[in-house]
Amino acid sequence: MKQIWNGVLLVFALGFSAGATAESSSPQDPKWNLMLVGSELRICSSMNSDYCDNDEWINANEMRTTRLFQLTDVRRRNALRQAIWPRDRETIREEVAVMLTEMVDYFARGVVPEHRLVDRFRSRAYLDLLMRLSDAEYNRILDNLEMPRLEGLDEVVNLAMNADHSADFITQFVAMAESLHGIAHERPARILIITAGERDSFRSVDVHVQAFNQAGADARWLPLDVAVTRAQSINRCQDLEPLRRELSGNYDRDRVNPARHNEQLAYCRDANAWKEMLDNADAVFITGGSADRLKQALVLDNRATPVLAAMQERFGAGTLAVGGAGEGANALVSANMITNGHSREALSAGAIARRPPPVDCNLDNTCPRGMNVNSLTYEPLGGLGFAGFGIVDSDVAHRGRQGRLLRLAAETTTPLAMGIDRDTAVLMNTTNGAFEITGREGVMLLEGAIGSESMLAATFHYLRTGTLGRISAGRLVDAVMAPQEFVRPESTTNRFLGDSGIFDNIDTVCRGRNELRLLQENFELMMRVSDDSELELSRARCQVINGVIGMSIQ
Repeated sequence: MKQIWNGVLLVFALGFSAGATAESSSPQDPKWNLMLVGSELRICSSMNSDYCDNDEWINANEMRTTRLFQLTDVRRRNALRQAIWPRDRETIREEVAVMLTEMVDYFARGVVPEHRLVDRFRSRAYLDLLMRLSDAEYNRILDNLEMPRLEGLDEVVNLAMNADHSADFITQFVAMAESLHGIAHERPARILIITAGERDSFRSVDVHVQAFNQAGADARWLPLDVAVTRAQSINRCQDLEPLRRELSGNYDRDRVNPARHNEQLAYCRDANAWKEMLDNADAVFITGGSADRLKQALVLDNRATPVLAAMQERFGAGTLAVGGAGEGANALVSANMITNGHSREALSAGAIARRPPPVDCNLDNTCPRGMNVNSLTYEPLGGLGFAGFGIVDSDVAHRGRQGRLLRLAAETTTPLAMGIDRDTAVLMNTTNGAFEITGREGVMLLEGAIGSESMLAATFHYLRTGTLGRISAGRLVDAVMAPQEFVRPESTTNRFLGDSGIFDNIDTVCRGRNELRLLQENFELMMRVSDDSELELSRARCQVINGVIGMSIQ
């Protein structure tokens, strides 16, 4: 086994060394036109105080601070009606009925704030039931219990109080749009927000629009989602609500948020509504949720919808900036869009070219044949067609997704795969391949991945915030690594499948034996650097150009 490993690793090390830095590109004005954010934006607001440095500015009497839920007989009957529960889940439905009845007595009121309701769900009395509910069933209950928004109380965003780099990414994206069009100080950049990847495409509209406006833009919501796209294709805009239930698994959005529903209804009925909005836009930002759901909203019968085709045309002409966060970034690729999967399952079972299984499908018996909740799935025809350099995956370091990224790159013979860390973004010029990493952590690039059922290997580069570089022809051709401040890890683990083991231990590669080996269950990870590697020895989180990574099943 070791001889095979050493041979594979040597091939990769030698393969990258020749001509790796033959070209150099450092334009004075980068003209970034693409932003890829490695996690969903965590925007500080009166409803998301956990995302704020402090919450002293929040006034519960003047601002919307939580969703409210009703436990009245009417709402409970709606949440429990047999028409929306599968017959084989009748026992679970009956247990939920008992739980909600008991909650009426427990709260002694008809209206309950979200945090109190969720805390009660998670209490010891109902924890076993909660663990047996699928994600779809849990959301079905909450959707039907949710109260309409109260008039006069709005969610308030405070970008200046943001605890992470999300505010910086928003400000940078606005600056990208201004630079691309040369409009700085002349007028606000006009930005369209797309929330179609989210299960409830209404829920985060206000917070994103406000955040981009606070950053100096003129932001608007583009009111499309998978239900609108389907309704327009079959001329059934009057059926948006049942289509939302069928396609996104959400309920009663017309009751809970009638203003957004009516806005979406008007957009659906006007087949050309998107045109005026897009024609006036300087940039489009796409939020997270589900890459698969996002594609279903913008691609119909394997063809780009008119709005996506127009976005692609303007992007190619250099007149539209595009950004995506979390799975919204995953969806921007031109081929092999990753849609689901755990690294353990990816390494042991490979990749499946089909739509992802439903969330928690193992709990309610909805997993397709031959698949489970952790199956690595991808769309071979790609996503939305803006990032043509290879595969993109998000939240890679903290969730141990290097394994699934390596497996998919190898099975699809994709020359380059990019894994972006949480609270980190990549700014790109897709014309010349220049990029800059910004935010908190870093980006792993995998080149020339190869493998078999039991073994995978690739050249890897791990670059951190502040690094400038250029990608061309499916490889990193130039990079200037930025020095880093010392970061003391909050905790460390050796678990690299679905956990942060690689991220926590990468510094080992840069010192001593120049090699890292980790074992988890029957899986082995190896990372190695050589004389052909370039290192930046920041303490705790070093950077590497031209290393070798491999994973195997023992």
